[in-house]
Amino acid sequence: MQRNLKVNIFVLIGVAIAGFILSVSVIMSVLYNHFTEVQQSQLKMQTQMVAQGVLHEGVSYLEAIEGQEYRITWIDGDGQVLFDNQNSPYEMENHLEREEIINALSDGYGSSQRYSATMMEKMLYSAYKIPDGTIIRLAMPQSTIFSLLWKMAGPIAIVLFVLIAVCIFISHKATRKADEEENEAMRREFTANVSHELKSPLHVISGYAELIENGMVMPEDTELFAKKIRNEVQRMIQLIQDIITLSRLDESKENMTMYEVNLYQLALGVKEKLSLTAEKNNITIEIIGQQVTMKGIPHLLSSMLYNLCDNAIKYNSQYGTVVIEVNEDYGRPMFSVRDTGIGIAKSDYQRIFERFYRVDKSHSKAVGGTGLGLSIVKHAAKLHNAKIEVDSIIGEGTLITVKF
Repeated sequence: MQRNLKVNIFVLIGVAIAGFILSVSVIMSVLYNHFTEVQQSQLKMQTQMVAQGVLHEGVSYLEAIEGQEYRITWIDGDGQVLFDNQNSPYEMENHLEREEIINALSDGYGSSQRYSATMMEKMLYSAYKIPDGTIIRLAMPQSTIFSLLWKMAGPIAIVLFVLIAVCIFISHKATRKADEEENEAMRREFTANVSHELKSPLHVISGYAELIENGMVMPEDTELFAKKIRNEVQRMIQLIQDIITLSRLDESKENMTMYEVNLYQLALGVKEKLSLTAEKNNITIEIIGQQVTMKGIPHLLSSMLYNLCDNAIKYNSQYGTVVIEVNEDYGRPMFSVRDTGIGIAKSDYQRIFERFYRVDKSHSKAVGGTGLGLSIVKHAAKLHNAKIEVDSIIGEGTLITVKF
């Protein structure tokens, strides 16, 4: 679920950023065109003001405003430069063929925008014809879309930050709601499964007890019926213990104190506990590997290995073997349990760790068990930041490895 959450957040943020970039691109394009028009309009107004000044005061007016941000050029009717506030007029070429000059000579006013080899940047030009036939031309650098973007970088960054924050908030809220719905569905399913698992042994116990109560059991069969009742009671006790363990793991109420644990010695203890069960099922348990120690929660590590071995015995073939290996994998502690049993289909690799999920329901019913063992293994592994690997071949056996 966490992995899906991350994907959802990144997808949502990615889509939002893509939409934001597209919107900014469209807005910047519109703003750029508008800003260029504003620049051109301001340049035209300045050109007309300078033209009026030249008409009344001549070149002295131009010399007095040389410090202006605009490039000012005075051109005669033949295109020759009479004055330029940035270059010597004698070194400048004829301007008669310039677009803005042509339009000014014919219409009284002309404008254009182009790259200037002299100024080494894109320029806006505005030319105004004064009554004596000469032309005043003003030029200024045209703001690029990048310069406009740089000026708006602050507001854009703020909007982008807010957008990402909103995306994370929405995704988190939606995921939390989905988690709540999923947890509620799991709770309902868990309750239904627990009810079913408890009903089965209770019906058996009730049936046998009723037969004994009504005197329908022969004296020589009483011991057999009592044994069956005791087995069903043990099954219920084990189920309740597993449910309590899972609940405590879910709520993180287990004793989380870490100790130095010798996994090889742990395996020896598990083998000893399961020796009678293995003997009844004609299963041989072997331990291989080396002495490996790690920091862990002893009873949970023991529970993990016990449940893996218990399953390996139950789902094994007649006269099969269970091999427990304790070793290190590139310096990481690990243990594995290999059996020679019925095997697991690849499609069931993930599902076997679900509560009450059984690969072979008919076989599970025959061997008993609560269907919670591998769920306990999964939760205990998570508490130890361990990785579980499953490798199995139908009809040949299963290998389950836990790497810490």
